[in-house]
Amino acid sequence: MTTSASRTLTDTDFAALLHGVGLDRRRGPESWSTTFADLDLDSLARVELASRIKGRLGVEVEDRVTADSTPAEVLDLVNDLAGARAGLA
Repeated sequence: MTTSASRTLTDTDFAALLHGVGLDRRRGPESWSTTFADLDLDSLARVELASRIKGRLGVEVEDRVTADSTPAEVLDLVNDLAGARAGLA
């Protein structure tokens, strides 16, 4: 769960989102440098992940979550965008 003070995703929050869209529960942060394609997360899983991120933090990342991107890259992007958004509020 995010906090209103940080407005970012923790590793635990992000793991829950990834597992919720189909990432094998045995896979943790050590696998996040692997591409979504290699993690067997298809386009529907990636769209669902982006939708859940938008619902939770209000940031749009769908166009940047591709088969060749990694969960680590997406987590960094989300937290950068969410932090910038919070700074504007």
